[in-house]
Amino acid sequence: MQTDPLLDKQTVYVIDDDKAVRESIAALVDIRGLPVETYSCAEDFLAAYSGVAPGCVITDLRIEHGMTGLELQVALRERGFEIPVIIISAYANVSNAVQAMHNGAITLLEKNCSTDELWKAIIEALATDSDRRAAIQHNKHLLERFQTLKPEELVVMLGVIDGQLNKVIAKDLSISLRTVESRRHNVLEKVGVSSVPELVRLYFELEQVLGQPPYNYLLAQADSQQ
Repeated sequence: MQTDPLLDKQTVYVIDDDKAVRESIAALVDIRGLPVETYSCAEDFLAAYSGVAPGCVITDLRIEHGMTGLELQVALRERGFEIPVIIISAYANVSNAVQAMHNGAITLLEKNCSTDELWKAIIEALATDSDRRAAIQHNKHLLERFQTLKPEELVVMLGVIDGQLNKVIAKDLSISLRTVESRRHNVLEKVGVSSVPELVRLYFELEQVLGQPPYNYLLAQADSQQ
């Protein structure tokens, strides 16, 4: 069976102390053409997982020896690993479900759920992982575009974003109008936009990514590289 290109290279990690459950879930994933790894305890998974590989985790809520599924969620978060987690349990209750979702679980399923229900949760978890990784790459690329600007171009860019006319920017910076026009052109070209509204949109998008005004951040970086 062919897999969706979106899911290519993603691995499903199954953690359960019941060998039969591990093998059953692994078979479900394997028959659909996805890589799968199984572990009898969360500690073994954490020892093997680098936090880089894409995919999702399916873990039992209660494991006889070692971490519970909820404790694994906390351990992943403490390590900065954002891989999506699906919790399965034969003993699910409202309190466990609330805690699992609070910890960021995709869902909490009963162990006797249908294969369709489990597969649907896996697809959702893998799609969530893909979306998160795509967003990280997008934000990285966005920052890199602005990082190509020189300090003198950043100063002109700030005036453009503030809505100042070229002649006003030239007067404030004590430079010629032609110099302002040249630097403005360079800003648009390096950032990869064709208009000021596009530049403004990306600038404020970058502000959301950085959590601070991009100008000061970018200027400090540009100055340090000179």
